[in-house]
Amino acid sequence: MTPVDEIKNRLDVVEVIGGYIKLKKAGKDYKAHCPFHKEKNPSFFVSPSKQIWHCFSCQAGGDIFSFVEKIEGVEFVDALRILAQKAGVPLKREDPQLRSQRTALYEVCSEAGEFFQKELGKNKTVLDYLTKRGLKPETIKNFKIGYAPDSWDALSKNLAELGYKADDIEKAGFSIKKEGTDRHYDRFRNRIMFPIFDLSGQIAGFSGRVFGKEDEKVAKYVNTPDTLIYNKSKIIYGLDKAKTEIRKKNECIIVEGQFDLIMAHQAGTQNTIATSGSALTMDHLRVLKRYAENLVFSFDADTGGEGATKRAIAPAQQLEFNVKVAVLPQEDKDPAEIIKKDAQKWEKILENAKPIMEFYFDNAVSKHPNLTVEDKREIAKELLYPIKNIANVVEQAHWLQLLASKLKVDEKKLVEALQKIKARENGETEIFSTPENRQISRIKSLEEHLLGLVLKYPQYQNYVKEEFNPNILDIREIKDIFLKLKLFKEEFDLKNFQKELVKEEIYLTNYLVFKAEYCDLEEENVLSEIKCAIREIKIYDLKQKMIQLNLDIREAEDSKNKEKTGELREKFYKLAEELGKISDQQETINK
Repeated sequence: MTPVDEIKNRLDVVEVIGGYIKLKKAGKDYKAHCPFHKEKNPSFFVSPSKQIWHCFSCQAGGDIFSFVEKIEGVEFVDALRILAQKAGVPLKREDPQLRSQRTALYEVCSEAGEFFQKELGKNKTVLDYLTKRGLKPETIKNFKIGYAPDSWDALSKNLAELGYKADDIEKAGFSIKKEGTDRHYDRFRNRIMFPIFDLSGQIAGFSGRVFGKEDEKVAKYVNTPDTLIYNKSKIIYGLDKAKTEIRKKNECIIVEGQFDLIMAHQAGTQNTIATSGSALTMDHLRVLKRYAENLVFSFDADTGGEGATKRAIAPAQQLEFNVKVAVLPQEDKDPAEIIKKDAQKWEKILENAKPIMEFYFDNAVSKHPNLTVEDKREIAKELLYPIKNIANVVEQAHWLQLLASKLKVDEKKLVEALQKIKARENGETEIFSTPENRQISRIKSLEEHLLGLVLKYPQYQNYVKEEFNPNILDIREIKDIFLKLKLFKEEFDLKNFQKELVKEEIYLTNYLVFKAEYCDLEEENVLSEIKCAIREIKIYDLKQKMIQLNLDIREAEDSKNKEKTGELREKFYKLAEELGKISDQQETINK
């Protein structure tokens, strides 16, 4: 019997494929969302009776070997090795068919792992350190933690004695060639070694933590560089051990470091993986999507979630994960420290994890509690980006409504701001046209037109100073120039006035005067044009104030504050009356 036949006899197709993706019983077969293309309805089927799989959408299919080849991105030789290890079928090392370069690198990693474990067993100081950190002997053994001795070439010598070539040792990431020579030295020296396993449970790389007194000149962690078998953008630390529990619970807990992950597994939360200092990529998240819909990020209290883990949330939202945040108390350093002191406390922190948007809202509002204009601006800036990342339109609309209510602003304004963010990110120069956007564009043009006319025809400046309050202007740059103009006491001359301006304002005033000249207005019509612009700007300002008052009235009514409701309504009626007068004047002019 060939190794292929023996492996097929020992392994079940449902068991193998179920180790990678979530399968659901469908009659005598099993079904799932195809891992090889995006789909809404499951079209991927596995047949236990025929021991095959097939996707009726993308038409991919085959046996356990073709599945492992496709999902791991490997050739048949490597799929054979992976499945042989899973089935416990020995393969002869000397078989030339199996001596691919990838196979050689896996073997080097496996031997290096054994070397590091033996070295750890010899070093009581390092073992005592791991014990003080809370690790049990069985945990150290289970995760195959080791130690790289403080030597320039101890590992390289050991691997060479076992018959491995210097080229393979270098390609596996264990040695570095000294520039200008043929000599190599070990990449990992005096470091606690954490093996990084791929999904099939084979060592593909290592992360080495410096041991002893930390030195700023020496990196705290050194990781295997990308190799033929190790790609940091695709392999997730701990997923090989966590995937079964993640699928069972439909939830994945994400911590930052190796110690955090190992202590979490030791404490029983075995559905935990680690970012290990690098951001979760889209590739990582797509892999996690095969196992669970829910992610729980553990954030250090002192960072408020900044760093690699926070950067992973936006793509996780885009892939429609349900994201929660478990915030660590201020007095605790990290999950490993909490678990070492009190494992039950860690469990409670996870139980009290907040949905990500609740966390963002609470965090933003707590930093800006007074809701001044500046506070509202900062809160909106912090929250609009995560709201933008929500893929589900209903959920996105819910959080926009809540933000509008918190800030007491018109929801349409937030929608416009969201569209601007999306347009900027897409490299668009214009925002999608809506009535609200067109109105804003119209007001912006009027404000620029008004300033251009006032600068071009200074004889009307006194009228504008008396009849117009520049504080109602929307565009900050225009408002600033108008306020400087109001304070300018000399006889107006554009060049003299520009001495009061900054570089950007000088360019803007020159541009607006040029635009005013381009309009080619008859001088007898200039004042009428100025009056019309001022009226339209005032109408827009009054309408915005009334929208805001309407929101304030609704809030006062909800809180059953009759006195405040009455005061706000009185202000609203006064504004409505003022708006009516200005609108009547406008209609008279139009006739």
